[in-house]
Amino acid sequence: MSLHSEISPEQQKRAMKKQQLRGWVVPLLYLSTVEDAGSEVPGELRERQSRAALAEWLGELAAHEPGHRSMSITSEMALAQGFRLAANMRRLPVGRPHWDRSFLIEKAEFALRNSRFWYSHLALIQALTLLSLPDDPLEPVPRRGRGSNPYGLVQQWIHAAGRAVPGRERCVGHPFVFEVGRLCTYALLTRMPERYCWIDEREIASRVGSCSGSAYVRSEQRLWVPDSMGWSELNRRAQRLIADIMLLLNLADRGDTLAAREERLARADRCDLPPCLTNDRSAMQPSRTLHASDRCDPGATCLDDCDFRLCPLPTRGERMPHEMDQNFCARQRDLATLRYVFEARAPWQNANRRSLRRFWQQMSERQLPTWRR
Repeated sequence: MSLHSEISPEQQKRAMKKQQLRGWVVPLLYLSTVEDAGSEVPGELRERQSRAALAEWLGELAAHEPGHRSMSITSEMALAQGFRLAANMRRLPVGRPHWDRSFLIEKAEFALRNSRFWYSHLALIQALTLLSLPDDPLEPVPRRGRGSNPYGLVQQWIHAAGRAVPGRERCVGHPFVFEVGRLCTYALLTRMPERYCWIDEREIASRVGSCSGSAYVRSEQRLWVPDSMGWSELNRRAQRLIADIMLLLNLADRGDTLAAREERLARADRCDLPPCLTNDRSAMQPSRTLHASDRCDPGATCLDDCDFRLCPLPTRGERMPHEMDQNFCARQRDLATLRYVFEARAPWQNANRRSLRRFWQQMSERQLPTWRR
């Protein structure tokens, strides 16, 4: 899971992709392990084998050393995404008893305490939210006992995020994590996680989507957030949050080598947001074209008081790491109008509505030919 700077960039990209897939699969692998009544392997041994891969990843995640992390940020993000994929299974595979969900909750909470990056925190909080929902989506919130205080439960997860990582005691939380916490509280209260949670930002932002409003259909679905879900079915605050998450990842989660990608992700490993997201989005230059004379190194167009040094976005025509659909960007422009000023205004956004509309208009035109703009 370490970075190898001595291999070629192409080999590094392949290694990064394999490592990402492993992180996604590890929690799912444990969840999909079925009991084989005809197997000659003892049950306890089968159980240990099914947990070995997950324990290895969690052990490396928790291996904190002064000034060094054995697990890279990209691997940490992949593991968090794997937990979110596993948590989305409302009905456990055949052969898995119900207590498996409690086991995954325990391991997800362990990963949350030992993760340092804000994206890992929000993905794990969403995973814990899905794992904490009852099997029956129509079951109401109990008056007392476990599950009766969704707000307190989510707050406990937010406070636990990164607490086992040395040097993280002063970090009170990331704005995106706080917003995900609010949405997860609504998901636990309404029993409708498909309106407030998502499984993959790129997938849900790439399609308009559809979802059945029938209570019977929802109770028969295998997944909490079905594959047909798209951004139009999400709460408006969730739509705005996904857009800004993808913008920050497009600024940070890129690079020709693994080392460059890790270095830029480390710049975004903070408890605040860059001023290009909070105040002035012109620094991201969404309409910038690719010319030999353009400065495109990270930090070339950053505002003077920005410590992140990540702007600008990839040039128009280049593929962004987290591609943003034209219709999704146009929706963000609509959310910046007066009609949604109280419903979709993000707490961290201080820019005026006109500049936000201009920015998202430019983002929606990035993939269009010149004659259609």
